[in-house]
Amino acid sequence: MKRAILLLIIVFIGIQFIPASVQNPPATHPLQAPPAVAGILQRSCFNCHSNETHLNWYDKIAPASWLIAADVKEARSRFNFSTWDTLSAADKQGRFWEIVNMAITRKMPLPTYAALHPEAHLSKQDIDTLKKYAQELSPGTWHDTVIVQQAEKEFLQFQQQQTPFTQQRVTANGIAYIPDFQNWQVISTTNRFDNHSIRIIYANDIAAKAIRENQTASFPEGSTIVKAVWNSIEEKNGNISSGSLNSVQIMTKDLKKFPDSKGWGFAKFNGIQLTPYGQSAAFNTTCFNCHKIADKNDYIFNLPLPDAAPQQQATTSTPQRKVFDARGQHVIAVFANRAQQSMSVLYGNDAAKKLSLASSTTPAAGAQFTLVTYQQANNPYWFGSYINGRIQSVEQITGIGASPMWTYRLQQGQAPADNTGKPIPSNVRIAFLLSHKPSVFP
Repeated sequence: MKRAILLLIIVFIGIQFIPASVQNPPATHPLQAPPAVAGILQRSCFNCHSNETHLNWYDKIAPASWLIAADVKEARSRFNFSTWDTLSAADKQGRFWEIVNMAITRKMPLPTYAALHPEAHLSKQDIDTLKKYAQELSPGTWHDTVIVQQAEKEFLQFQQQQTPFTQQRVTANGIAYIPDFQNWQVISTTNRFDNHSIRIIYANDIAAKAIRENQTASFPEGSTIVKAVWNSIEEKNGNISSGSLNSVQIMTKDLKKFPDSKGWGFAKFNGIQLTPYGQSAAFNTTCFNCHKIADKNDYIFNLPLPDAAPQQQATTSTPQRKVFDARGQHVIAVFANRAQQSMSVLYGNDAAKKLSLASSTTPAAGAQFTLVTYQQANNPYWFGSYINGRIQSVEQITGIGASPMWTYRLQQGQAPADNTGKPIPSNVRIAFLLSHKPSVFP
């Protein structure tokens, strides 16, 4: 026993000579932020996420020093406040919202770090200060003419295109663009005020089945999620519509191919040309690091909300996640209204899609539009985003007759009302459904 103890002591002393030091290069382009914000970050984040790491004596003892050195290296690779001003304005904005969401979900500072460094703990007031600053970094612009003009240009191209984008596009980690995702099940829609975008999220049959069966803690192999993202056009009256195409983003589960990211492979195709994002496969790690916030949902943001919170249900029941069945109709447009706190998806059959692309409101026999309007909800997966909540109404207009005319039917929910609470006449609702320009798809 004494020999074993002596050997352990010798080994312990010996490993202290194995270097694992943390270097602090000069802070060449440090973060510029209000004193209150900078103070919080310096106290809670700088020790790992900057070149101003200050170690306590016990942090320098091996093997703990090895772990700390590795953690600091990884933390600085994700973002470094000492080189923060080398980032573009868009990257600063995106990274800071990620920081805020990590703080809200208590992913950062790491619980183990906070336990040893209680001064790093973030209070509610600290988090509120960071949230306020994040919102100040993302001011909205009413009727942004740059986005409006680009959206008009893309729509004219979309009118003439008529066929989905089929040219092969593959990201550096080997994920190919999926041209037919528009035929998949829509699972949710989001309106993000952090980066001023509006989105539709689709799931393939495997993922959609898992969602319907509430098997969202661990999605099965082969699950694929596709997110179509548009830069939003925001109006002073509260209307938010889809503008130019921002990107198409993909998550696909393949445990053999992506073991280091819990099986998830990530891809992003930017703009109407679907330019693959990322110079190397390393960007997959960057995407996964952000998605760690949603670890309880197998790293997927924006799942449809459960019908009710678990505490509001019987203890033996499981909250269900319902998705709207469009019965073969395709998404024509997505939009929202900030003042009414609503989010909407306009679907249509092939005849309806043809009419909308031609900007025609003339009735056509067999053409059918379906408008699903949701109550807007705070997105529990990401501060900076709204997600569709419960369905408020499902409205449908159909072209019928030898001399076609539009007929209106309220399929589900409460009839839309005007400011006085009176139901809006059907002819006004028909005109409203037909007034929406299609969202541009690749």
